Amino acid sequence: MKVLLSSIAKNDIRLLMRVFDAEKDNKGIDFLEELKESINEISLQSEKSQEININTMKSFPVNIHYIFENEEILFVTAIFKI
Repeated sequence: MKVLLSSIAKNDIRLLMRVFDAEKDNKGIDFLEELKESINEISLQSEKSQEININTMKSFPVNIHYIFENEEILFVTAIFKI
């Protein structure tokens, strides 16, 4: 499955990496690794709703907002700290 990130999501990722790095060295990298895992898990879902969905990460207080454009494309619209 192809994963696309909106420009907003890319900016959110950069900002959150800085926020988590400020809390603890290399925590931003840990966030990025778990984000990749979370997005991979989302892409494997059997139900691919074409509405905005929200997934909460396991180890970070972050919500991933996404939509399946079709069976082949997952579009991440935004990533918010909660």
